[in-house]
Amino acid sequence: MAGGTEKRRAAEIYKRLQKMGCPFLEGVYVSEPQSIHELLCTPSVIRLGILEWICTRVYPPLQEQFSVLKESEGDTKMKEMAKLGFELMLCGDVDLDLIKGLAHSGKQLSFMGELLDIIQSSPSLCSNSELESTSQGTDEAFVTYAHETEELLNELFSSVHFQATLTPECNPWPADLQALLLPEEAQERKLPSGKDRTHGDYLKELEKISTALKDLKEECTFLCSSVPGGETVIQKLRLALTDFHQLIAAFIQIYENEFREHCGHPAPQLSPSGPLFQSVHTLLTYCTKELEAISQLSDTSDTIAEMVRKRQQTKESWGGGSTATIYEKIKGLKQVYETFLNSLAK
Repeated sequence: MAGGTEKRRAAEIYKRLQKMGCPFLEGVYVSEPQSIHELLCTPSVIRLGILEWICTRVYPPLQEQFSVLKESEGDTKMKEMAKLGFELMLCGDVDLDLIKGLAHSGKQLSFMGELLDIIQSSPSLCSNSELESTSQGTDEAFVTYAHETEELLNELFSSVHFQATLTPECNPWPADLQALLLPEEAQERKLPSGKDRTHGDYLKELEKISTALKDLKEECTFLCSSVPGGETVIQKLRLALTDFHQLIAAFIQIYENEFREHCGHPAPQLSPSGPLFQSVHTLLTYCTKELEAISQLSDTSDTIAEMVRKRQQTKESWGGGSTATIYEKIKGLKQVYETFLNSLAK
């Protein structure tokens, strides 16, 4: 039985599929959470059709590829869907159990949910009417991300605080490593200042950047939607640019709020008693180990004494059907031995 969290997750994905107009849900009337969970996480023709529809929405060229396959080539479809999930870093390249519906239900729901997130987050995947303008919209989005990243990098490298970070007043290296790092620290690390540059220099750099972008676009043939796998690569590039932009923005925010006030502090005074502290620490470590050994010896002695005491007080069978403690047995043997000696003396 599925847990309450998985049932709610399945109901959420089912509602999203209904809103997106999944054709495989037409004529399917389920309302109970358990029924919805079984529909989405149990191997069936409907479930495989839903997953196939989601994959073709994420990567439209798959629809044309699937249309020429025969019904007996279902394994090929599943391999292509697993390959798509692997390229999107959502599953393994041979994770066929996830496609067939044999994997854990939580993993299946997470896989479907992430695919739906990709569809809803990409404007070019939201409706079929926009498929013709996919290439143009993708190029514009790529150029927009590139410009935004370029502006952010210019702002970052021209910041005074970034210069202070590159050459901090407080050296973080230990005293025993500073001598080895002096040649590297002596090098001046400066970025070109914007005050010494003219508008002509900026125009020349912009022309170089524009020419480089044109050459890059000619080399990156995968940016064309007619190339197989092009849209998947574009999705990855867009995701990488977005993550890079967010990382730099988060670094700037953390630096402004937390790091900046600590950059102007004077270097700390290092204590000359470092070797003494290390010697004391070593002696204390040895003392601790000796105390642990004494404690273990005491515990072992107590354990042996307890075992001997139990052995003396526990009655055991010594043969002949009689039971007695070891003390009583030794005492009886002693009496037998004395009787035997007395009989020999007579």
